[in-house]
Amino acid sequence: MNDTATQSQRQGHLVSTRVMLIAAGIFIVIAAVLYYVGMTQGRRELAAQKTHYEQQLAQIDQSLNTTRDELAAVRNHNHLMQARVALYRTTIDLDQRNFGIASTRLHDAADALGQIRKDTGGIDLAKIAALKDAIGASDFTVAADLETQRANVLGFATQLDAIAGDADADADAGTGADNVN
Repeated sequence: MNDTATQSQRQGHLVSTRVMLIAAGIFIVIAAVLYYVGMTQGRRELAAQKTHYEQQLAQIDQSLNTTRDELAAVRNHNHLMQARVALYRTTIDLDQRNFGIASTRLHDAADALGQIRKDTGGIDLAKIAALKDAIGASDFTVAADLETQRANVLGFATQLDAIAGDADADADAGTGADNVN
């Protein structure tokens, strides 16, 4: 009986060991399949997220470039307005016979025009450069009759107003907005 009992215990042990090995093998195969499926889905989701983020970055870059262009246009418009103010203040200084201050303001107007470097907002850079050179070449002398000097400065202001008006008209045509100056 001992031999039969030991033999049946061995067979039971062998059966249970086989079952355990088969179960472990099945578990390993199932785990490998689940790992592969999870890895594939994770890569797919990662690729989708990467594409989504790349699209967002492209939109942000486009928005940034648009904002930079708008900022350059606003800065150029600001330089035009600074030059315009300097020219009109020059006429006031001439009327008050402050020739030194008028000359300084005239050069300030030329400097403001010199700050415009990029053609944004429809500004004609050739006209700006010519006006800047003409303003820079002007100088005031002490005179009893200020009409010629005043007319010269007002001529510069009129040219600048025309350039700024052309730029505003081009900007409005591009955006469809009305000019509210």
